[in-house]
Amino acid sequence: MYRSVLTHLGIPSKSNKTVVSELEFQASQVIGRLEEAVEKAEDGSSKGQVWKNSHGFLPIPSKSSDEILGLLEDLIAYEDSREDSSDDDISPGGASLPQLDPIARLSIVTQSVAAYAGGLERSHLQRFSSRITSDTTRWLSHLFRFFDCAAFFHEDVLEGIVRLARMMLHYKYPKYLEDGYEALSARPPVIYSSVAAPLGVVQYICRQASALFSVTHYSSILGLPMVCVRPVPCNTMFGSQQKMDVAALDRFIQEDKANNRVPLIVLADAGTTIAGHVDNLSRLQELCKSHDIWLHIRGHSLAALSMVSIPNVPTRIADSLTLPIGVWLGIPALPVVTLYRLFDTSTLRPPRSVGVARESTLPLVAGLTSDHFIRKMSCLPLWAALQALGRDGVQSKIRQAFESRRVEKHGNTTLTTPDRDLKPKFPVIGSLGVADKTVWLLKRSQQPGGESGTFTVNEVVTKPVSTAVLLESVACTVVFQFVPESSEGENVSRVSAYFDKLNSWLGQILQRDAPHVPVVICELESNGVVLRYCPLEMAGEKHPSPAEVDLFTSCLEQQLDILSATVAHKETFQRLVSASPRLRLVEMPGWAGLGGVRYVPEGWEQLMTDQAKEELNKLNMTLVEQLRSTDAAFSLGQYSNPTMLLLGAKNMAVC
Repeated sequence: MYRSVLTHLGIPSKSNKTVVSELEFQASQVIGRLEEAVEKAEDGSSKGQVWKNSHGFLPIPSKSSDEILGLLEDLIAYEDSREDSSDDDISPGGASLPQLDPIARLSIVTQSVAAYAGGLERSHLQRFSSRITSDTTRWLSHLFRFFDCAAFFHEDVLEGIVRLARMMLHYKYPKYLEDGYEALSARPPVIYSSVAAPLGVVQYICRQASALFSVTHYSSILGLPMVCVRPVPCNTMFGSQQKMDVAALDRFIQEDKANNRVPLIVLADAGTTIAGHVDNLSRLQELCKSHDIWLHIRGHSLAALSMVSIPNVPTRIADSLTLPIGVWLGIPALPVVTLYRLFDTSTLRPPRSVGVARESTLPLVAGLTSDHFIRKMSCLPLWAALQALGRDGVQSKIRQAFESRRVEKHGNTTLTTPDRDLKPKFPVIGSLGVADKTVWLLKRSQQPGGESGTFTVNEVVTKPVSTAVLLESVACTVVFQFVPESSEGENVSRVSAYFDKLNSWLGQILQRDAPHVPVVICELESNGVVLRYCPLEMAGEKHPSPAEVDLFTSCLEQQLDILSATVAHKETFQRLVSASPRLRLVEMPGWAGLGGVRYVPEGWEQLMTDQAKEELNKLNMTLVEQLRSTDAAFSLGQYSNPTMLLLGAKNMAVC
């Protein structure tokens, strides 16, 4: 029933099963039971009663393994919908499990093997862990062309940066281990990060509960005050307004040094969190080298490093990288990897010196190579998955993700990247957009092919180009925004609240009617509500086919026609309503349609008794029903007074 994954682990199949093969068999059985439970939930043959029956205390009698697994099946196969409803009699609805291919199954099985291996004798475990870790580190260093490095495997995507910052504290402050924070008080450290990075987590080390990602997280978990974090502004005059201003960073570093502060680490982006822009990494590297500052890079564009087929071309762009490989490959149970360069101890110690250079011990002191890591064996699933895929398999998955945002529809509209590839029926602004006289889509993500748009994915992975050019030429995400007509040829700043509502409505319609191209509604502080598509975050889902892209673009065209009509006729609608003695315009800040209107017969406003309000409500409700029989764009709404009802253009069509 289940395909064995033993061949991927190099274990021959025997009648007398080994311990590892037994673990594989049992894990496959559990996965199969979960899949069967989901099928039963879809058929309605089970009701997920475990969600309704909760024990306040641990039951006295013990349960068998089958009973416990049965409870687990019910909890996973069903979603508890009672939190969204006050009705406790509502049965939990069926859940959808992630689709597992053989490599994903292998990853889950090897996670069980890793837990089992933690019980080995310490000497055996150390040798076993060293072998697995060294193999995985070597493969990743060659795959991402980041040679002479070490690797730290972790679950929290931020943990690697925390450990690196701790290592730099020990590097910059030799007495930090003995004196602690007193060593920092006279010359406080500084961490630099772009204002485009997400913000939100404060005092993490005390709370240990928040899951938001931010630069404040790094300082709080290290026990540093917020004054040690210095946000760097983005470009305002030249270049992308989502990229770090290197000149401002240089100025900040000079100021901090003059004020007896110690620049510690710069956190740069190769694919900002929402828009996917890449900082000027070449200039950042030069600046950090000149000031002896650690440069760390994060972002989805780093996945492009694995696509390059030119052998032994090193990545000399940073001191460390964060690689969420499990997200990029869509394989569960894989750890996040932080690759970091090793200190060159040959230049740090004088000739004929005895002992080990202090710098060589810093990763150990910072927890980048800890005993806990050896026991946990978190890199074993990655070790197995990399072998199952091979170099070609990894490169193929990453390349498919980057190329999926260039799927063209040879018709009226295009989901594509460089402007030269577009074949739309309207003039275009940006990578995914159509426009006519009254509606515009403006791209907010990075221009693929570099600033000039002259490179293709095939060119940058088959020719010896620099790492900076490679990261500038690929684009990890598509972000676009519906903007006013006056934005033609302009770099629009933040749009009005009304256009935020229009973009939010557009995203909801695309999510409902074209779900195979997963669009996420986000908000950029400098631009407002935008729509985002990132194939590197699809968690193993199939990338959209040309037919699915056709459906998406057709849906987009249809909704843009509606948006166009809404924007064009909103002013006319308001003028006609204001000119009528029997209609009252209702202000609706959160409404994305033409607007709200209320019918009030002449003379009724002077006779607003409770009975008159009720009659007026019935009159408006009857009017809505009659209008909806001819045009579904009308709907019934509620005014600030609970008893007052209004009309709205639900689908934003011209009424």
